[in-house]
Amino acid sequence: MTPDELEKTLERLYNSAQSASSEGLTDEAVRRCEEALELIETYGEDGERHSYGDFIMLTGDVHWGAGDYEQAYRAYHKVMTNEPDRQDARVAVGVALYHLGRFGASQNLLEMASLDDPEDAETWYYLGLLALRRGQRDLAMIHFESAHELENNRFYVPVEIPPEEIVALVEAMVEEIPEPLRQPLQNVPIIVEDHPSEAMLYGGDPPMDPLLLGIFDGIPLTEPQDLVTSPTRIVLYLENIWLLGYSREVLEEELWVTLKHEIGHYFGLNEDELAERGLD
Repeated sequence: MTPDELEKTLERLYNSAQSASSEGLTDEAVRRCEEALELIETYGEDGERHSYGDFIMLTGDVHWGAGDYEQAYRAYHKVMTNEPDRQDARVAVGVALYHLGRFGASQNLLEMASLDDPEDAETWYYLGLLALRRGQRDLAMIHFESAHELENNRFYVPVEIPPEEIVALVEAMVEEIPEPLRQPLQNVPIIVEDHPSEAMLYGGDPPMDPLLLGIFDGIPLTEPQDLVTSPTRIVLYLENIWLLGYSREVLEEELWVTLKHEIGHYFGLNEDELAERGLD
């Protein structure tokens, strides 16, 4: 294979892997990345546009798109280890560590990344999330504003609404639920918390995403009720929902969709059925 043929083949594989990933064909996308990596190893050279590290990064992106943060982290970390000056890999590892609940390691990497490239919006946004997690809301807002200034079409500054006002919105929304549906909910407490606790995050394998909006905890109404289990409840994570609200209208919409989503789980709807109803 000539260098020109190699370049064209790598370009085709890169584009087709991206396309397969966007269509949810994770295994196919990974296979195409692996094919490209084998070609680079065989011919002993990177393409002019896409290097060996680029295809490892793309493999991480494919796993990320599929929600597999652990596999994504491993791919990104491999690139960062082999190419320590590669900024996109360092930021990707820091972001992945955040979603895996490894906040200290994420903080360290992203702080270094912010020094090396203070113009990277994603770095500032995730430093904002980490500050918020520590209860440093003012610092978080400064970081969110920095991210927004750098990429205003991707990162937004959450609208300032007092937490007690958001709680009042939740209570009003529950009252708007039609009576036939509200009646079975009378014995299901709807709890509001800032964000998932560490006990909740690390309670399963893999860990829960720190940006989870809400959770239904218990046995759906459609299944036999086991009195031995813990009480059924719905938990809304107001801080995470607040992050999505760059206007009051958007915040209310996200809050309403999240509430209906978790109520849907209580009534026995799975994720696909919720998506069909626009509640994903």
